[in-house]
Amino acid sequence: GWLNYQIEHHVWPDLSMLQYQKGAPQLKKICEKYGVPYVQESVWNRLRKTVDIMVGQTHMIPFPTEMEPSKDKATKGLTWKSSNGAIDEE
Repeated sequence: GWLNYQIEHHVWPDLSMLQYQKGAPQLKKICEKYGVPYVQESVWNRLRKTVDIMVGQTHMIPFPTEMEPSKDKATKGLTWKSSNGAIDEE
């Protein structure tokens, strides 16, 4: 569960899921400071969206590559051949 704390899970992967709720306000402030969208939805809404993606009813929103820091982008030997985030070797 805890789909409504997905952002916290990715920022603090070793944090107990019981601590996500405590960390959420901190993370929201950090996101606001740097202009990063922080989307908080009910667990039921997240579950519905997850199932819709799993059964092919909809798809994930692609991440805009212009927002990705250049230091994180592969420069040699890897290319992005699809918009779903898959990395393909040349």
